[in-house]
Amino acid sequence: MKTQFIYQLCFYFSIALLVSCSSEDDGNSNEPSDNVITINIDEYPSSGDLITTINSNLEGNLNYSIAFETSSQAAILNGNELRVGDWLAFDYETNENLFVTIDVSNGSETEVLEYKIAIQDVDDIWAFLNGNTRTAYEDASPGEWVWITESEYNNLFNYLAETSKSGASDTQLFNNNSVQQVTGGKTFANANGNSMPMDHYFFAFKYYSWSSNAASNRVKLSETSAESSFSSVGEILPDHDDGFNHFVLKGADTKTMSEAFLGLYASLKIGAKNDNSSSYNLGGGNTATLDDTVLGKVLLQQGLSTSLKQWD
Repeated sequence: MKTQFIYQLCFYFSIALLVSCSSEDDGNSNEPSDNVITINIDEYPSSGDLITTINSNLEGNLNYSIAFETSSQAAILNGNELRVGDWLAFDYETNENLFVTIDVSNGSETEVLEYKIAIQDVDDIWAFLNGNTRTAYEDASPGEWVWITESEYNNLFNYLAETSKSGASDTQLFNNNSVQQVTGGKTFANANGNSMPMDHYFFAFKYYSWSSNAASNRVKLSETSAESSFSSVGEILPDHDDGFNHFVLKGADTKTMSEAFLGLYASLKIGAKNDNSSSYNLGGGNTATLDDTVLGKVLLQQGLSTSLKQWD
């Protein structure tokens, strides 16, 4: 009886082992195949850039079609060339990898090719700068403000992930009211309720200078209120002329710990507009405390921030 029991136990153990192996095989059937072709590409390529040329083992006149892709229109076909379609899909912060399946057919046979496009992270600010501006950014040290163009500033807001504007709104900046001069030598901050969110990196700034050869200006931030506790962010702004000027901060690495308020110490005259829904605070010199208030006007100054650090 003991021997028979042992035989039965071995039989049931063998069946259990076979079922277990079968279950493991079934689980692996949904895993990517070992034939996936990996391609590395830097984020933010241009639409139309070549990703890869498709090589098939089939003979004859071949037709190529996209059977599957993780982001619609991220990749497109031009004959046997796989090219960038929607370049915004190639954002490392959104998609670290994109997967594309290509069907190749000669009419009687079909070959399935699977591609993994591994997106390589780059400095997102650098990616949206051009020419001399990009060179200046590359050469800058952490904490330096770099002068950029208006279009570059707008691209940073439009294309970096999770960005926010604080200070003057676009409506306030570009309404039809005329720009008025405000005497410099003071620290200024809008009190219009448009603050910087908590847990954000402050990385870009714009303002209207009434004066040419503006120097010694300092961008400021308070995490207390629009009237007090302002401290400088980064180094002195580069010398610049009148009109709207745009800057980006190299190496911003500190998040706001609470709601924050944007400020500016301006050594010379700056611009403001009439706005019944707004006011601004000011204090003499390069100061942390703004004791005076001007009603019915908005300072033409704005900051960009994001909850994600997307640069070196």
